[in-house]
Amino acid sequence: MTIRERDDVDESEVAKRELTLEGTKLFPRAFTEMPEIVRGDGAYVYDSNGNEYFDAIAGNQCSNIGHGVSEIAEAAREQISRLEYTSSVLFVNDRSQEFAEKMARFLPDGFEHTWMVSGGSEANESAIKMAREYHRETGNPEKHVVVGRQLSYHGNTLGTLQSAGMPARREPFVPMLKGWPTAPAAYPYRCRYCGDEDECAERGAECAKRLEERIRDVGPEYVSAFIAEPIVGAANAAAVPGDDYFRIVREICDEYDVLWIADEVMSGMGRTGESFAVEHWDVAPDIITSAKGMGAGYTPIGGTMPREHVAKVFAEKEDGFSHGHTYSFNPTSSAIASAVLDYMAEHDVVENARRVGEYTRDRFEEFYEYEFVGDVRGKGLMLGVEFVGDRETKEPLEGGGPEFRQQLLEIALSNRVTVYPGGGSVDGTRGDHVLVTPPLTITETQADEMMNRLHATFEEVDSRLR
Repeated sequence: MTIRERDDVDESEVAKRELTLEGTKLFPRAFTEMPEIVRGDGAYVYDSNGNEYFDAIAGNQCSNIGHGVSEIAEAAREQISRLEYTSSVLFVNDRSQEFAEKMARFLPDGFEHTWMVSGGSEANESAIKMAREYHRETGNPEKHVVVGRQLSYHGNTLGTLQSAGMPARREPFVPMLKGWPTAPAAYPYRCRYCGDEDECAERGAECAKRLEERIRDVGPEYVSAFIAEPIVGAANAAAVPGDDYFRIVREICDEYDVLWIADEVMSGMGRTGESFAVEHWDVAPDIITSAKGMGAGYTPIGGTMPREHVAKVFAEKEDGFSHGHTYSFNPTSSAIASAVLDYMAEHDVVENARRVGEYTRDRFEEFYEYEFVGDVRGKGLMLGVEFVGDRETKEPLEGGGPEFRQQLLEIALSNRVTVYPGGGSVDGTRGDHVLVTPPLTITETQADEMMNRLHATFEEVDSRLR
């Protein structure tokens, strides 16, 4: 089944810019035609013609408290007028220390320190290097390999790309990557190890045990870390592991002296109805990374947060962590992120994500009325839908792939809602899904509005597939 070309929809109202080499001085992500967004307010963004879109992906899963929050704008103005930047090589600054104190209260027990960077790729790159240096300083200098998972994404630096990653983003750079091993995805809908979907969703024990096989294949003396998203983001649209999965991962990492890095760049900062998604399973990693919602879209910021036994090694090392960036511990970003945490606490944003997320997840069951929907999943306001050509066999859409996803995106925009299509969940190439991650501040009424626009989108996709 393929989506036919649309010839009956007038898109003239959508304000778009043709981004060509001659027509723009930008070097954009892609030279193509794209809507031009000029303003945001709460859960909505507006193009230059005044058209309103429900932002069902919160920017890129980062605008967690919504657009246009005046308290955050004021915090930014105040800090920039006082001290916009200072070197982290020469000084500490009061704003980064203040933010770290607030993060220590927001983080799970046992996590007291934040290494600050500019985004998620840097946060995960820092964690990989931190794990390597930790083992070097604790008498295991050969430990350097990072085991990732299939169907995962940790960033666009070379280090993060080689710790798994989405095939389409890895492929151009494969000659530059080391080819680190990957454990199976924790993916109940298509698990090949746990017996059936229900068994994997309830326990996830067998796919978790495959991590041990990968460590032993490489040699435990060489493996420094295992990196995994507690709930998968762009690579597999909110796939949730079984209840025993991370408990078993923790036991395996302890047995082989491997640090577990929980990549919470997307799932952290309240997105799933807990401060961090690992808290759903009452188990602690060795390092947590986060970004996106940390600055809520108001500033680029990310963090690498080690547990105390890891942080202690660097506190005792004379020259500290052998790593750094120009904008690490930036006072302006720290002040903005600190104001974001204050706003989240004052408005009980994490609880709202849990409550409205449960309501919205229940409503997502409605999507099973469309024959091309095979699975709905997620926690809190991190939700996903996987598309199939046959629900019984779980065969992917016959006409799926990049063109289908682009058309899905355009249909959604014509229905004034943003979505985040992706693919490759079947074998790295085939398989299509969509991720839905609205601001954590939405109400149930706004969730209903979002659902109406998503239904309109799916109805159009359904009619064209037929």
